[in-house]
Amino acid sequence: MLDVLATGYPSFDTIFPVSRSAAVGETALIQALPDDGQIPFGGCGANVAVGLSRLGFRTGLAMILGNDALGTSYCDYLGQQNIDQSNVICMLGEQSSRSYLFRNPDGEYQNFFFAGAADAWNGDLTLHGLEQVRYGLVTVGPLHYNRQFVEQCASANVPIIWQMKPDIQAYPPESLSLFLQASEIILMNRFEADLLLAATDAPSLSDLLRGKTQVIVLTRGADGVTVYADGEQVAVPAIQTHVVDTTGAGDGFTSGFIAGVLRGRDHETSARLGAAVASFVVEKIGCQTNLPTWEDVLKRYEENFGSL
Repeated sequence: MLDVLATGYPSFDTIFPVSRSAAVGETALIQALPDDGQIPFGGCGANVAVGLSRLGFRTGLAMILGNDALGTSYCDYLGQQNIDQSNVICMLGEQSSRSYLFRNPDGEYQNFFFAGAADAWNGDLTLHGLEQVRYGLVTVGPLHYNRQFVEQCASANVPIIWQMKPDIQAYPPESLSLFLQASEIILMNRFEADLLLAATDAPSLSDLLRGKTQVIVLTRGADGVTVYADGEQVAVPAIQTHVVDTTGAGDGFTSGFIAGVLRGRDHETSARLGAAVASFVVEKIGCQTNLPTWEDVLKRYEENFGSL
């Protein structure tokens, strides 16, 4: 049994601190070069899958890597993290995805992404073992792949959790209704909420709670999150900590929130667990560098919210 089968682009995240965010035609200074041997593993679906595995859940990945050295190292790493790779595709002669992130002194990012093998794949998807999956998680990835992932999960009666991203290629406006209608739980930030509301002409996020969609979670960075469910809105604050790098904080929150759902907790408690996991992620550089164990999360939860 897999608690979650996650899909999305894999990534190796090369992060450069820069003097400022340069406009077109301007030059900014790269203040330090990362160690090529210390490039963090990333990718939204993988971040969540590894995060949940650290929390004691059984997870798998459905994603596409190249058969280059980076792809091989990612597969080795996933094995060490106890991630099921039955649905990982390695494409011969293709390069694995990479992200190049430029972080200014205010902590804001410019992100340039090389999709590589993931966008080169154009086949017919066959997912293995769906009858043993509790939830399918859709994150940013190739539209052609994600469409098939959602369709096959629906055919196998696997409920979908959708973590949005403001990526026009992965989620063109005309495709948003497909993912909305297929999803039981949706997680998004303020920018993604605006995109979804514009694409659906819905007056508010509460108006999107219909059909399969039961829960919408709006993340607001340092301002915390708001959960829309059961005709109510519940606000949960972020946990204050020393912030080194915000990359992957949203994926960390998703890991904690899903952990709460899997353990049968209510929406407010699940959001607090998400805030606890996210607080660990921002304390180190890299999306998966500082993902906590369940014991770590319980301790921080109790320090900030009281007994679980």
